Amino acid sequence: MFHIRFKFVYPGLLALYSFMNIRILGGDRLYQADLTYDKLFVTVVALCYAVWFSNFYIEKFAGFDPKKFHPLLVQFLGSLVAVSIISFLSVSITGIILGEPYDLSFQNLILTSGFAFRINLFLNCVNAIFFFSKKFREKAVEAEKLHTFNVSARLETLNSQINPHFFFNNLSTLSVLIHENPVKADEYLQKLSNIYRYILNNRDKELVTLKEEFSFLQNYIDLLSIRFKDSLKFNLQVDNDLSNLMLPPAVMQLLVENVVKHNYFTIKEPLEVFIKSDSKELIVKNKKQVKEAVEFSTGIGLQNISDRYRFLGNEIIILDKEEYFEIRLPLISANEDTHSRR
Repeated sequence: MFHIRFKFVYPGLLALYSFMNIRILGGDRLYQADLTYDKLFVTVVALCYAVWFSNFYIEKFAGFDPKKFHPLLVQFLGSLVAVSIISFLSVSITGIILGEPYDLSFQNLILTSGFAFRINLFLNCVNAIFFFSKKFREKAVEAEKLHTFNVSARLETLNSQINPHFFFNNLSTLSVLIHENPVKADEYLQKLSNIYRYILNNRDKELVTLKEEFSFLQNYIDLLSIRFKDSLKFNLQVDNDLSNLMLPPAVMQLLVENVVKHNYFTIKEPLEVFIKSDSKELIVKNKKQVKEAVEFSTGIGLQNISDRYRFLGNEIIILDKEEYFEIRLPLISANEDTHSRR
């Protein structure tokens, strides 16, 4: 505290207050006899500045091991020694200059020391408040950094889950196509490559634009069209005017994959997936044609999406009705500060 910007001003203000307290408000005396106003003011100012700057130099030059001695303890004990010397010198000097009854005596030393020690105690109390307030702010900043690091690490973990989850369900299909239809297999591989490139480019991002995500989804739908032909249909109603809105990357693909995983569909009984958006949310909806046995999965899907939205301060809405299944994803404005909502 003693190194603050206005260190030459604060001792003067403290001296002015002390002078008014002694002379006007009837505070304690410094000597056995009253000093005149001018001499009292000079003495009080000198004592306040001496106490302040003795603490200033103790804080600046005192060497100590913070593991063994608390800095406030070193500061206070050092200031007690310094103030004792200041009090002795003050009474000695006034005795030389003013003579009786202001010379060096036990009574004058006790009165002057009492004033100087009160000033010192007040300053050290304020210094302790300043010290702990600074430490509290540092701990708060450190805690926020750790929280941000933890959130980033967990979000990165969630994003990294997309890759194995996605490719687990597509490599087997590619293997079959290579033997049955090499041309389709090549097309499938190209689409798969585009999807993988999108995931890699956006794996460290919290949000992408709806336009980017929709373009990515089109590639994934093309994969499904190669794989399932006309047994799986998509009804897309995404307004181009909303393309500046944002959402976590690859969530649309995970939702469509979730539909494929849990529902059966054939040429005779095709499954239609409805995807539409407005200014607030993206909706993915399908009629329920539940499989008797669901294919093996890593179980990431909806939980992954829910966790990623929770990091952004939002919640997804899941409507699991008897006839249909619907997911509602909040769309986030590009100007919205997602960090402040965590």
